[in-house]
Formats: sequence, structure tokens, C-alpha cells
Amino acid sequence: MQFAPEKIDAAFYDRLREHYTEAEVVELGAFIGFNVGYHTFFRTLDFYPMFTPDGRLVSQEESRRIYGDTPVSHLDGARARAREDDQVTS
Repeated sequence: MQFAPEKIDAAFYDRLREHYTEAEVVELGAFIGFNVGYHTFFRTLDFYPMFTPDGRLVSQEESRRIYGDTPVSHLDGARARAREDDQVTS
């Protein structure tokens, strides 16, 4: 929804309706929209995620080390960096 909204078409919503009610689809969309919005806002404050990709609670300093100077989606590198760090410290 954030990076390729043009891919969200009627067929996408039809697939969602196979598993969710109309109200649940709307709730899911609102939840995603709010999350995208507040993560965008947090990025302007130089705020980093409180949790690592594997779920550990961390300080802002450790989060910056894991997520890099510019936080990105966990799908775009943080998981890989976390695995690399685990291999170096193991």
C-alpha cells in the first residue's frame, strides 16, 4: 500500500474478502494507513524502532546500529543485518 498502491486493485480486495468481512478489510486498511503515517512521522524525529526484527526490546542506539542511519522496512535489510551481527558475535 505504501510503496506500490497501484498494485492494490479489485482482485486484491476480492482475495481479502475470502478471509475477512468487509468491516475487517476496512479496519485492516485503516490500521495499515495509520502505521505508515506514524512511521513516516517518527522518521522525521530520528526515532528508531524499539524492537529488533526478532522481537528484542533495544535502546535507540542499538536500534540505530541494527537499522542503519536511515531506518528502512525490516524487509529491506534489517533482518539481514541482524543475522550478520549474530554471526559475528557468535
